[in-house]
Amino acid sequence: MRSILIIAMLLGSIARAEAIDRDKWVAQTARASKACQAKFRKKFGDAEGHNFADCITDQNNKAVDTCTGDSEFANCVRERSLKVLEVCDLSGC
Repeated sequence: MRSILIIAMLLGSIARAEAIDRDKWVAQTARASKACQAKFRKKFGDAEGHNFADCITDQNNKAVDTCTGDSEFANCVRERSLKVLEVCDLSGC
């Protein structure tokens, strides 16, 4: 459920962005999120103390922390958020 919230927040951040095709980005994000969630479940299963949404949100916040500007901000957030899901670094989870 929290992963849906993360994706919704990411989609909201691209409302004014124009550099990347929105439909393409949404599809890429959905695929990357699904693959990363599967990797997370494989690594942690139902282990207590490991939450996918918290892990990815923390990484995403760090990645987009230096994004600035109006249209530049939206593009920056969109690109970096997708990269976080594609890389899917679970070492800090």
